[in-house]
Amino acid sequence: MNRSKSAFHFGAWGWFLIVLCIFYQMMYSAYAVDGINGYGISLAARLSHLSGKAVSPDMLTAVLTPIGILCCLLGIGFTNLVYKKGAKPVAVIACIGMALSVFFFAHIRSFSNYIVGLFFVQAFGSCLAFAAHHGFIGAWFPKRKGVVMGYTTMGLPLSSMLVIPFVTWCMGSSFGWEGFCYTMAAVLLALSAATFFFSTNTPEEKGLYPDNIRPEEEKKTGGIDLLRYFKSKYRITDLLKNKSVWLICIGFGIPWATTAGVMSQLIPRMMSTGHFSSIIGPVAIMSGSTVVGLIGSFCWGYLDTKIGTKIAGVYYNLAYVLILIVLIFLHRLPVIACTIITSIVCFTAGGIANLMPSMVISKFGRYEFLSANRVCTPIAAIIHSFGFAILSLGKMMTGGSWIGGYGVFILFCLAGALILYKMDDSAESDDKETEKELYRLAGLDGEGK
Repeated sequence: MNRSKSAFHFGAWGWFLIVLCIFYQMMYSAYAVDGINGYGISLAARLSHLSGKAVSPDMLTAVLTPIGILCCLLGIGFTNLVYKKGAKPVAVIACIGMALSVFFFAHIRSFSNYIVGLFFVQAFGSCLAFAAHHGFIGAWFPKRKGVVMGYTTMGLPLSSMLVIPFVTWCMGSSFGWEGFCYTMAAVLLALSAATFFFSTNTPEEKGLYPDNIRPEEEKKTGGIDLLRYFKSKYRITDLLKNKSVWLICIGFGIPWATTAGVMSQLIPRMMSTGHFSSIIGPVAIMSGSTVVGLIGSFCWGYLDTKIGTKIAGVYYNLAYVLILIVLIFLHRLPVIACTIITSIVCFTAGGIANLMPSMVISKFGRYEFLSANRVCTPIAAIIHSFGFAILSLGKMMTGGSWIGGYGVFILFCLAGALILYKMDDSAESDDKETEKELYRLAGLDGEGK
């Protein structure tokens, strides 16, 4: 077996980039999907005390939806910037911007402060987790993106494993909310330095090959970065009219929204069963279950590579249907069910961040990926943002019952599975034909001469 084609041989610089992207995912999740599980209850109590006005955890969660939608609209600009300038400068700016935003977030004293701070934290965080992350992976690992995304999206369960226990400890000690935010800001500044000094937009800039796979003819590209000669055939308006774009965004946006809704309130759901007298038990369960989430990230990426992203996406939607049915009846099951279903949720959640961008690369190819992603990621992210509100509003409309939100998600996931199953997943762009044209523009004849 050629080691260069294995699931582990990505080269030193390839692995460096993978680790960077893992941290990007962790930083985003620390203040969104997973983070609010750890700090939601305590921060709501803190803001209520400081402002003198009642603030509930559901209020903190529900506001993620409108803020997420605004950030997604900004995401069009971020992904377009990645398309024009590459992922590196965008990632550096996003790390610094998020660090400054997190520093401000440490000093919030009211719900209105929370809204303002969260907007800036989420704007830069989503840029890191999606625009920069996807840009790097699309340029460096176009063919093995499924396996690589399986690794990079481990940042989401790692956030549950490390951030939730840490913020829970902070909120219960003298370190406090401020200490938690200062620590996150320091990590972000370190990430900005690592990205600036050591990363590159493409592997060719380091004298390497995409996917760390050497072409049959070593001199084929003549050491030239072909991407700089590439100009997309798609305008943003073309992409907005493209049927495949909308099918991808809806088919994968639905389980992404489900992941957001379920994960953001998984600890409150366990608390509502009556099995636990304090938050310590659910936090311990969720933190421990994220080990399974790490395995899930890799397994979904591996499944993507083996059976194709389309079919993996169908299975992904259907997996959530079964999970949601169990969550509806969780209060009627024994306490061990909380551990089992949390592990299954973490396993499944570990795959969502890699499947959609993988589908975009499969459909549009390595060269058109950055162009298509300018539209796909923001649209899917808008759908994802509704997940926070669906669960909160569903509970409110059914008198606090979890069946309201979970029931809506079940119907949506069934629709998502059907949409992906019916979608034509054949490639719209031929990378080989594109490369021939790029060789011509670079003054090569296709053989590196």
